[in-house]
Amino acid sequence: MKKRANGEGTIYSTIQRNKRLKFLEQECNICKNCTNKCNREKFERCDKCRNCIDCLKYCDRFYCYKTMKAQVTVNNQRKSAGTGKNAREVKGKKEEKTKQLNINILLKNGELTLSEAMRQNEADKLKYGKIKENSYNRNIDTIVMIENYNIANFKIKELTLELLEEFFSMLVKFNTSQSCLEKVYDEIKQVCKNSEIFDTLKRNTFVSEIDKKDVVAFSIEEEKKLIEYINNNEKQLINDRKSNIDAKTVKNLIKFCLSFGTRIGEACCLNKTTDIDMNDYTIKVNKTVTKNLERKAEIGKTTKTGRKTKQRNQKDERIIPFGILFGEKEVKEIIEEQMQNSINNLLFSQKDGKLIEHSSFNNIFKRICRQAGITKNCNVHMMKHTAVTRMIENGIDIYVISALVGTTVEVLRKTYAHILDDFIQKEIKKSIAKRQESNLTLEEDSIQNSCKIIPFKQIAK
Repeated sequence: MKKRANGEGTIYSTIQRNKRLKFLEQECNICKNCTNKCNREKFERCDKCRNCIDCLKYCDRFYCYKTMKAQVTVNNQRKSAGTGKNAREVKGKKEEKTKQLNINILLKNGELTLSEAMRQNEADKLKYGKIKENSYNRNIDTIVMIENYNIANFKIKELTLELLEEFFSMLVKFNTSQSCLEKVYDEIKQVCKNSEIFDTLKRNTFVSEIDKKDVVAFSIEEEKKLIEYINNNEKQLINDRKSNIDAKTVKNLIKFCLSFGTRIGEACCLNKTTDIDMNDYTIKVNKTVTKNLERKAEIGKTTKTGRKTKQRNQKDERIIPFGILFGEKEVKEIIEEQMQNSINNLLFSQKDGKLIEHSSFNNIFKRICRQAGITKNCNVHMMKHTAVTRMIENGIDIYVISALVGTTVEVLRKTYAHILDDFIQKEIKKSIAKRQESNLTLEEDSIQNSCKIIPFKQIAK
């Protein structure tokens, strides 16, 4: 059929070639009685088949359905803009494609504002699967923070080194953390095409005046105090009329995270049937709670570090035994009790079966820690830090800890450096005590006094 011009680009009707690997049995009479035995694989047709109208109704021998297609002109070349069942559907796809092309041109020429460019960049990354919805939400939060400043209204081509230096100096002055500075830098650099600016303005050019806080874990005494409190005061852990999580779930979830070192989101995704092995005394961790574009909690397809794990060509799944930090039977009893308490397939959930969210449980956990007499500024992630700390203190190899908690060795060394240093000092003191017991010394007199030398008799020749 003849193509019809439709303003910029073209919308036209055509007959779509059938791409099925296996053809249907049904054929129209012309195809059934065709003596030329037309070739299906190469789509070679005789004149009868070529002019057959009945084929469009139900025969899939060669061309089986009509379709509408759209094209747009880019750099004097035609490109496909979409396929659909009717002109209205294709027109919508064409307009969307044209809009996207115009945005790309504006972005390339630096005509978009910094705010528009950053938001478009994040939308494209999400569209093409470079990031997940949860990461998209976090990046948008960074962009919203940047939009509080006038620099967000400047066009990309108007950005200068002086403007950016003034902006980052202001962030440092307002006590912005180093991690936040780096997130802002990354967002701006991704859309700013002026490489000369970033040849001078490096990621670590501006340093936050806020000292990075060390990871805080519970001491053994504090951990004992917390466990004792939740065991003896289960009914006081929450207010049943106000809380959407029951007291038994709160108690068991705290014990569970202290036992396995899982993140709260990973624990709240565990399925009683598929992720808990009561015969081998192990749990399987391969997903976490995430948030969709509507900021509603849902079970993700990977763990928090799953994307990076897969990029390293490693399996995003951890098998963790019951008895790492506490007795197997103790942990088994906790899980069995929670299995009976849970109302659906999730091991831990709200009263109505919905996912437990990090923020809501964090508020409950902070209050419980205060009531237990722990004066630290607590949060739920301290349970993982505490479990890792106990593993280090128990002498578990750092590579084993990495496999158990889903954090790389490099990050463990960086995050738990002060804990590792304390452990090293304790181990050195143990070595000194051991050496003193053995009376090992480098002094010659001491060696002679402490060692009995048995002379060999000379054999006569």
